[in-house]
Amino acid sequence: MKSMKKGLLFKRKGIDSITAQSIIILIMASIVFLVVLPLLITIISSFKSNYEILTGIWVMPSILVWKNWTVGFSNILPNMMNSIVISSVTTIFVVFLGSISAYVFVRQKFFGKKVLFNLIIVLMIIPSVLTLTPLYVLMLALDLKNTWFAIWFPTIAGGQISAIFLFSTFLGQQPESLFDAAKIDGASEFDMYMRISLPLAIPVLAIQAVSTFSGAYNDFLWPALIIDEQSKQALMPILKNLTATVATVNNAQGAMYAMYLFSGIPLVFTTLFGLKYFIKGDFASGLKL
Repeated sequence: MKSMKKGLLFKRKGIDSITAQSIIILIMASIVFLVVLPLLITIISSFKSNYEILTGIWVMPSILVWKNWTVGFSNILPNMMNSIVISSVTTIFVVFLGSISAYVFVRQKFFGKKVLFNLIIVLMIIPSVLTLTPLYVLMLALDLKNTWFAIWFPTIAGGQISAIFLFSTFLGQQPESLFDAAKIDGASEFDMYMRISLPLAIPVLAIQAVSTFSGAYNDFLWPALIIDEQSKQALMPILKNLTATVATVNNAQGAMYAMYLFSGIPLVFTTLFGLKYFIKGDFASGLKL
């Protein structure tokens, strides 16, 4: 039996042959290595002394310099917390308002619904850079410059476009029979939204939440324009200057690399949270298949 299986293995042709599979594995391993290599270099550099960093990126640290991590964490934490708060509030309102708006477009009938929905979708083709100047003038007129509200309002409003489109597509495929049965039982629209639509839409809500959080956390241009004080500033606009300053003041070049690693920790957790829905196949749950 073993000899037969071995013979069949060697008789495979085309993409299933041992040679083809070995080449595929080699290519995939090379791609993974090239993707992970910059991260490995950053991690190694974060434990180096100043001399070892100047010697070269391939030099391994003789002694692990943990001071780089303590210095980096204490200096990056305030602005990183700013970014986390800004991104969390943005995510909550985008998902909440977007899901409610999508539910209304899908489940309610009113005059001009299709026209209004199409007008919202058309906004997706407008480059965001075109709205920077009007938004900046508007924030000045509202006296919101140098406040987090000046970040929240445009980001939440802009995030509604993609959220409504995604949620409407998903909610529109939920079985109509569930809502008909709920209406017969006397459920209100809010009950159907909270007890039927949202539970079935948890996977797509999570995906939108991860995307919104990542976009708000990585936003560089708008916070840099609207926030002047470093104590209120988000992390990304000042990360480069902050790391350089901390490394120079504390005479710890490795702290710069440690701060780069710390800056990505929130995105790692949110991405892992969203990936589990893809891995489990829950993204299509609640759809009318």
